[in-house]
Amino acid sequence: MEEVDHLIDRVLAGQEAESELGRVRAYRLCVRYAEEQLSTSHVCNLFLLRAAERLGQSPMAVPVVHNRVPLPEGARLCFYYHEEEGPVLVGNADGLSYVSNLCRELALSPLPGENIVLDAQYEPFVGDSEGLTIYCESEDWFDAAEQGNEDALVAQWEAEIEGRIMTHEEIVAVQFAGPLQSSVALSPRKIYRVLELTPWEGRKDIQRKWFRNETERVRVLELIDDDGAHTHLGVDLDDPDVTFFYPWHLDQFTGLDSSTAP
Repeated sequence: MEEVDHLIDRVLAGQEAESELGRVRAYRLCVRYAEEQLSTSHVCNLFLLRAAERLGQSPMAVPVVHNRVPLPEGARLCFYYHEEEGPVLVGNADGLSYVSNLCRELALSPLPGENIVLDAQYEPFVGDSEGLTIYCESEDWFDAAEQGNEDALVAQWEAEIEGRIMTHEEIVAVQFAGPLQSSVALSPRKIYRVLELTPWEGRKDIQRKWFRNETERVRVLELIDDDGAHTHLGVDLDDPDVTFFYPWHLDQFTGLDSSTAP
């Protein structure tokens, strides 16, 4: 890890990383370096994960194993589930050699959780095949699996990653991709300042933008609508038709900071 930190220091030499916008730009620089210089190195995704940790960004990954293992022209595979035999993987010599080489390279990864994704829609799969994802995990994962706690281990890892990223409490503005209910005076593609964000708590007195039945990720936004009135709207944080803005987004506009957001 010390060598990876030294490499990150070299890549980011002279880069401003005090502001959120600076950290975003710094991580993009790391991603570009990884894609151009480390795309076939086993250290690549460890580098990207460590840089994400240091800069408080969502980690990205490069398909290093796929980059290291060429797909033979004649490779053919079919992966399916048989009621009596269970999961079945069928391949010709080139196909099985390809999977073997992928697994051999994956085993050399220094990053627990590194994986390769074989999409059923692409070669070498043929026929009515399922896709296949193969992980290389640490002993911690297998110890947790033996105890039936692997889901808790994954949840802990995801929480650590999400904890490094901006939280929903820091949302300062919102934009909707399409029109809302006619009773809500909010226009699509217009950015609205979020005056307050509060829990949903099953409130029945306000409008809700429908996305799914679950309400765990629904929050109430207080906005100034197109009529200049204060309005409240329930929005799911995972709704793909809603774009949330954080302070660093607004810092990108000339002469505009979070104190003068729309």
